[in-house]
Amino acid sequence: MTARLWLGMAAALLAGATQAGAAGLDLPGTAAIGPETRSVTLRLDCEPKTGIAATLTVPRFEGLPFDFDALEGPSGSAAPLTDLRIVTASGVRSTRARASGAVAADPATSFTLTVAPSRRGEAPLREAALALAKPGAKLVWTQTSPRKGDAPVVATFVVAEEQGAPLRAAMGPCLQGF
Repeated sequence: MTARLWLGMAAALLAGATQAGAAGLDLPGTAAIGPETRSVTLRLDCEPKTGIAATLTVPRFEGLPFDFDALEGPSGSAAPLTDLRIVTASGVRSTRARASGAVAADPATSFTLTVAPSRRGEAPLREAALALAKPGAKLVWTQTSPRKGDAPVVATFVVAEEQGAPLRAAMGPCLQGF
């Protein structure tokens, strides 16, 4: 068996295991960073013991007018520079949070920003997930740069009709009792 074939089989098995065990959903969207626009992805994950996490993936981040480095790793900014605004027919909900950043493993030309539940039991995404589970809901993720003068990352995601039920199913274990 060649190394390439073995690696392909291992990747397929890992992908299958991740999909089977994961309670999450990817939403496609668009981001504006200064004069640049690009397609981005929002990954919503539910871990019943810890809560809901949201990960924004920005491809081809190098050279953009934004200080991604200042958000990377444990030494990254601890300031709540993330504004998550959910717009539905019944109104607007907004929450501020801290996002941690990292260069994505694959592809390494992408940067991820993750808002996760804190260790103090805060759940900044619980109400947002409830509102997002309605088809037609729109999430606007505005990430302010720690560096003065940078343009923010403004990513927009709209929940399509066919995404409502899968989103509710994926987030359900984290929304019990609400």
